Amino acid sequence: MDAPILSISGLRAVFRIAGRDIAAVQDVDLVIGSGETVALVGESGSGKSVTSLSIIGL
Repeated sequence: MDAPILSISGLRAVFRIAGRDIAAVQDVDLVIGSGETVALVGESGSGKSVTSLSIIGL
């Protein structure tokens, strides 16, 4: 198998709101190989956008 083009282990995104840490995303693991098609799906508010933005560094 070729090396993955993206490998993430334990992704966590935290926002500080009113002096409290709010975990928007916790312990996300993801491995994507070359040529794979991946869809990130979930309910509203489940962290899809935060996960995606964290991956690209925004």
